[in-house]
Amino acid sequence: MTADEVTVTYRRTAGPNVLKLLAAVLGIEFKDTPEDFERTMEGLVEYFNRNFELYGRRMKLEVFDGKGTIAAELTGGGQEGATNDGLKAGTELKAFADITGTTQPYSEALVKQKVIAFGAPYLSREWFTARRPYAWSLASDCSVVAETASTYGLRRLVGRPAIFAGGALEDKPRKIAVIAPNNPEYQKCARAGLKVVEDAGHPPALVTDYVLDIGRIPSQAKSIAAQIVSRGITTISSFSDPLMMLSLHQELESQGLQPEWTIPGVAFLDLDLIGQGFAKKTGQWNRSFGLSPLGEQLPAKQSAGYKAFKSVRPDEEPSVVVDVFYYQLYQLALGIQMAGPDLTPEHFETGLFSYPAATGPAGTWDYFTGSYTPIVDSREIWWDPDKVSPFNGQKGSYASTGKRYRAKDIPEGQPDVLGR
Repeated sequence: MTADEVTVTYRRTAGPNVLKLLAAVLGIEFKDTPEDFERTMEGLVEYFNRNFELYGRRMKLEVFDGKGTIAAELTGGGQEGATNDGLKAGTELKAFADITGTTQPYSEALVKQKVIAFGAPYLSREWFTARRPYAWSLASDCSVVAETASTYGLRRLVGRPAIFAGGALEDKPRKIAVIAPNNPEYQKCARAGLKVVEDAGHPPALVTDYVLDIGRIPSQAKSIAAQIVSRGITTISSFSDPLMMLSLHQELESQGLQPEWTIPGVAFLDLDLIGQGFAKKTGQWNRSFGLSPLGEQLPAKQSAGYKAFKSVRPDEEPSVVVDVFYYQLYQLALGIQMAGPDLTPEHFETGLFSYPAATGPAGTWDYFTGSYTPIVDSREIWWDPDKVSPFNGQKGSYASTGKRYRAKDIPEGQPDVLGR
């Protein structure tokens, strides 16, 4: 950082990005290239430089070739490459912030170099607090996600019949299973959520975990499916990755079981693209509903990110996931603006904590002491196989009533979903 520049790094990794990887596994089309991502990010940096008060500075995007790979880092490996990349961003490029901290290893490597990292994937409240003021993310911390999902379960599901299940499970008294990876951070969050229901006297009928290892997912899914069948589970609340979710769908479908699936709003499960992939493989997702912190999906040319990009590059088209980039960068630009002319990581934190709560297309944002992810409410959603997605014009999209709730405001009663 200098008197007139704020260096923001963008790590280019080998191998497919997360959405490209998932699209390949799920058999769905995703045409965006790494070049589309970089070009979109560059255009959005131009937008924020023009439209935010940065006190005489401009954000400068530095794209560099990293040694790490996303796939390895998301499944518990890749630490050496991530560490080297963090050193490059912090020591060689002297970044103030990095906008691609979307894995735990790379985010931690950036924090060690005192680089503000954006994008940590659903890590715990404790993880963010221990790394203050350097770790931030658009993705809600998983402590909030788990506690909100448990509150939703208590108020909407527990003690009521499984009216959205099919076959022999329909209208049976709900028996709920909770599934989460055994990654230490995710288990912290699982415990936070379980405490809510256990304190209320309603522990789940089944709590189980699995190892984040792509090669072992099919066999682990078979084992978990056997537990679901033997316990008579009607309702599955899975905080798992899409690959585990797909394997569970296929296992249960092969046995003719038609449980309810609750959506917790993690791991891209509430994106139309992933729902479409599930729908192509089995019919299980037609009985899915739950919560999403994401805003309503708008037609591409009506979204805030699209409009921002086109305002500075009218002759180009951005990536289809431009809104994810837009809101990630929005946090960075907002923090710089709120920090004032004396920009430091500490003043960045103080500035965001003083930002007044506001509701917009991306939900209600409310930074406060101990909160390093901005979205504090969710909308109730369900999968509609006949709805055309604004995301890509394909059949299959999440529907919602349009209402958003903080955890304390979730109403009592059966969910108002699935046309029931």
